[in-house]
Amino acid sequence: MKNTHNIKILLMVGAIVTAAATPALAQPPQPPAAQVRAAMAKLAWLEGDWQGEGWRATRDGRETFYVDERVRFHLDGIVLVVEGRGWSVNEHGAEIEGHKALGVFSYDAFARTYRFDAFIKEGYQSRTTPEIGENEFRWTVPAGPGAEMRYHARLTEKGAWVETGERCAGDACAPALEMRLEKKPADE
Repeated sequence: MKNTHNIKILLMVGAIVTAAATPALAQPPQPPAAQVRAAMAKLAWLEGDWQGEGWRATRDGRETFYVDERVRFHLDGIVLVVEGRGWSVNEHGAEIEGHKALGVFSYDAFARTYRFDAFIKEGYQSRTTPEIGENEFRWTVPAGPGAEMRYHARLTEKGAWVETGERCAGDACAPALEMRLEKKPADE
């Protein structure tokens, strides 16, 4: 009889605990939007329209180019979209488009990591996990068997966006890209 009484008490306690926990379990989790926006704020220095020039290494040596970058937050600060276009000018003064790209920065609050998805007009794409610092970021993409491209973008003390890239095979690295951009005034 005593065992039956103890079982009844245990069942009642279990029912009360389950009933009390059910509303808490039924509550949907808070969306991570505030956490994502806070993480994305580290990239706020990029937002705006940028213009400049640079060079890239080719089989024939260094090729110079002009570049425009349009950088905007979307979804109320959840993602940062970078649209880039590079071109050169031939001896007749005609523009020759050399680079056209779209990049999307995001932050995964659950994995606690940034992502950078990049797409270029030739059809290549990459997904990387960039290192985001104070007014800078770094990322790496594969560049063939045993090789990779390492990029570093930073904001200088004078407000310029400087980006460099190097092609590395093992520990041997060679400069492959450099560009310097200035932010255009907001009213242009």
